[in-house]
Amino acid sequence: MAIDTVILDIEGTVCPISFVKDTLFPYFIAKLPAELDKFKYPLNQVGSDDPIISILDNLPSNITESASSIYNYLKNLVDSDIKDPVLKSLQGLIWTQGYESGELKAPIYPDSIKFIESFPNKHHKIYIYSSGSVGAQKLLFGYVDNGSDKSLDLNKKLSGYFDITTAGHKTTYTSYSRILKEIGKEDDSQSVLFLSDNVDEVKAALKANMQSYIVIRPGNAPLTDEDISEYKTITSLSELEI
Repeated sequence: MAIDTVILDIEGTVCPISFVKDTLFPYFIAKLPAELDKFKYPLNQVGSDDPIISILDNLPSNITESASSIYNYLKNLVDSDIKDPVLKSLQGLIWTQGYESGELKAPIYPDSIKFIESFPNKHHKIYIYSSGSVGAQKLLFGYVDNGSDKSLDLNKKLSGYFDITTAGHKTTYTSYSRILKEIGKEDDSQSVLFLSDNVDEVKAALKANMQSYIVIRPGNAPLTDEDISEYKTITSLSELEI
């Protein structure tokens, strides 16, 4: 069956798997002290409309006693790769500042840029499914590095976004079934292709009866011989014959 809908993973699929951990996370940690130093402690939200204080107010009071305790708490979450809602909200604000200032640009692979720009039309759609929040996804695709001073905005080419909050965990097949229902493809699942570097995610998508390929990129986890023989693989989105 012809493919008319593509769902893209982000890290290791359309951009280097190292971007979040080697660029976005360190940027957040580097900018965090200056943001925390703007406030008096113990932190008190009364009379403040600062969005950062509104986010930090969700932390336990013993953590908001000082800037250093907040910093240490958040840094530990980052280092442990814990998906915490307070952390994600704060990261989103600081990354927004970085993207808007030009300090951050998303290194989307050229073949991915070309595919995202050329595939969508009246009958073809692209969706994003990532463990990163929908807000972070929109930032990443809104500030793409295309080799010029001005960032490229690819969001207008995308039909929708899913994360673990809206769809579920990416290694669970019911998450993909939920996406199929959301995009009106539950009775036409074979026309949907999911691309990811993660074998377990590809397995889950296949179990939901959509098509799915493994994307091989520099820095991605190596595949076993069994994986290579069992699943379809590509090294570039330019290899897609759809």
